[in-house]
Amino acid sequence: MEVIKKGTDDVLVSLVFNNAGFITTGMFADVEVERHMANYECNATCAVRITHHFLNKLLDSGSKGLIAFTSSPAGLIPNPFAVLYGSTKAFLTEFAVSLAPEVRYAGVDVCVVHPSPVASNFYQTAHKISSILFFQSTGTTPDTIAKALFSAAGRNVIAEQGYFGFFVRGLLLKLLDVGLFADIIVRTIHTVPDFQKVTVTRKKSK
Repeated sequence: MEVIKKGTDDVLVSLVFNNAGFITTGMFADVEVERHMANYECNATCAVRITHHFLNKLLDSGSKGLIAFTSSPAGLIPNPFAVLYGSTKAFLTEFAVSLAPEVRYAGVDVCVVHPSPVASNFYQTAHKISSILFFQSTGTTPDTIAKALFSAAGRNVIAEQGYFGFFVRGLLLKLLDVGLFADIIVRTIHTVPDFQKVTVTRKKSK
């Protein structure tokens, strides 16, 4: 954070894009906790630090601005095999929609985009499970996400882009309560071939 502060010390930044993020796949207990915490810091807490710093500069100067976040519809549903990804995206969306009412009066807009899959290096280190392969095959270009974000800025706090958000918010969660959906996943996930792909065989302790 100190590097960012020094690099922008003499600049009034009015557009802030909290876009950094990556995915860690596999069973939660099988992945090193250091990897999880790095995922947590990159996807969630660094956005808190960056937003706090630049928002204060905007408020102190009385300037208008936009603070944007890249979240995901994945944050609205259970994410087995990618626990930290879903959790951090849920945090980002909640953070954005809670912050927005506090700062709109001061001329600062907050917008969080829920993109469909993006064609990027995002999937390179992920397990080759069916959901990842499907999302990778349907990825759109990064500029599509940027257009959706700018179209919604100043109008909507949440910007849905593409089929994934429509499916999750517009269809799935209209038919199933998230609690019921979680119960269904818990009772059926072990029957999915991907469950075996990411399962690490453990030697039972005596």
